Amino acid sequence: MVTWFYFITLLTAVIMTGTILVKNKKVDNAFVLFCVLLTVNCAGRYWMAISQTVETAILANKILYVGACYLPPVIFWIVTRLCNIKVNRYFNIFLLAYSTVVMFFVLTIGHNGWYYVSVELLQRSGFTHLVKEYGPFHILYPGMMVLYSMMLISFVFYAIKKRREIPTRTVVTMGILCSSVFLTYIFEKLTSSEVSYHQVGYIIGMVLLMQYYDRINMYDMSANIVSSVDQMKEYGYIVLDNKCRFINANAYIKEIFPEINQWFVDKTVPESDSYLYQRVIRGLLDEYDEIRTSRTIETNGRYFHVDIRDLSYGRKKKIGYLIAFVDRTAEKKYYNAIEEYNTKLEEEVDEKTEHIVHMKDMLVLGMAEMVESRDANTGGHIKRTSEVVRIFAEKLMSCEEQFGFSKEFLKLVTKAAPMHDLGKIAIDDVVLRKPGKYTDEEYAEMKRHSAEGARIVENILDGVEDEAFVQVAKNVAFYHHEKWNGFGYPTGKKEEEIPPEARIMALADVFDALVSKRCYKDAFSYDEAFSIMEESMGQHFDPELGKVFMECREELIAFYDANK
Repeated sequence: MVTWFYFITLLTAVIMTGTILVKNKKVDNAFVLFCVLLTVNCAGRYWMAISQTVETAILANKILYVGACYLPPVIFWIVTRLCNIKVNRYFNIFLLAYSTVVMFFVLTIGHNGWYYVSVELLQRSGFTHLVKEYGPFHILYPGMMVLYSMMLISFVFYAIKKRREIPTRTVVTMGILCSSVFLTYIFEKLTSSEVSYHQVGYIIGMVLLMQYYDRINMYDMSANIVSSVDQMKEYGYIVLDNKCRFINANAYIKEIFPEINQWFVDKTVPESDSYLYQRVIRGLLDEYDEIRTSRTIETNGRYFHVDIRDLSYGRKKKIGYLIAFVDRTAEKKYYNAIEEYNTKLEEEVDEKTEHIVHMKDMLVLGMAEMVESRDANTGGHIKRTSEVVRIFAEKLMSCEEQFGFSKEFLKLVTKAAPMHDLGKIAIDDVVLRKPGKYTDEEYAEMKRHSAEGARIVENILDGVEDEAFVQVAKNVAFYHHEKWNGFGYPTGKKEEEIPPEARIMALADVFDALVSKRCYKDAFSYDEAFSIMEESMGQHFDPELGKVFMECREELIAFYDANK
């Protein structure tokens, strides 16, 4: 039964060691050393229990002492990390040397009486153990255990005193870890038990540390961050876990936001109406996009660039957040001065540019009106269709989700509308000014104006206007006579093959032709014109755009009535 007990403790130690190694990409040396030494200790216990000779039992005893001698200093190092205590390197060397001296005397077992005067193999109840007579140097091991017990108990009291900086969970973990290790040792010595329960205390400690592993690494990570940042001016950090519990912050940011000094480590950041909580903590976390979020804040006349990002460790995707503060006050003042200068400069440039653009637009519009003056049939057509497109575009701005037209695009279409018939400048006067119906040859000549218009627009605007506007203007000129059913000209495109700007222009162009008097026809009434337009939806016009155009009826009637 005892042999099985030792075997189970060994198996448990091996499994937990493997878990630590597999669970984390970045393996912590102290934790791995703790697990390995415990496994060695348990292996020695089990080997001794199944030994059949004194020599084998002594060797097993030496192996278990490897763990027994070096586990206490490893626990000491882990606890100092939990308490964020810096220990003098010479004291660490002393502890390691002490354990090594004890191990040296253990290795003399079987050769002299320094550690054990004599050993005898005893087999009872299915397991083997050594009956020992202690030598003069055996006292070193109990002395080592007393030394570590006193130091670790003092650390527990230190952690309780520093409970604002050291989490309660850390204090509890340390208390259980220390008591489980040393109480089992004391119980074993006081009862003179033939069965060793000491490794059980270590296993309890291992379980606690595994549960707390990521948390401890997070404290280490935040401590390293703060340690680095403390050496830099105008940099501050706040570290939170993924449940918005406070982990750490450096002195610089505590000076900027003194309320941080009232926060408890490992406790949820207290809700408040403060600028730090509402604008920074809560504001950034609410906007967080699982990658990173940043903003610039102003407090007490100082500007900070605040950046929040994930804190990751090992195989876990995220264990918390790092909120970084960088003082940008000097830069902000400098940028403000530059911005003020640039604003004045831009205003002057915009004023002159606006004047130049206005002159250019007037030249293009004048050119279009000059072309229109050659056409005896369409007096005022350019100005009217331009206004119809403007009214239509304003209505379409409220339908962005349906059509995906941006305000910038619709402004370009409105600006391009006066150029839609610019190609008529290339049409022979005999055809252009003919008052009656065209022959087939004359109609073919007239249809050339769309392609000519696109060519002229490109020649006039290319290199002068924005590329996007040049393309819109070309499409308006080239495709505004295409029809939804594909029977238009010049290319016979249909439906959505026709650029949207040309489909918009087609509605305005035909509507003006219907309600305007021409030399070959009288103007249709508004009811007649809208009726014809509605009947042409899905044939001549885009039916969805046409529905929106029909909604402009009141504005269009008001415009035409005002300009009769």
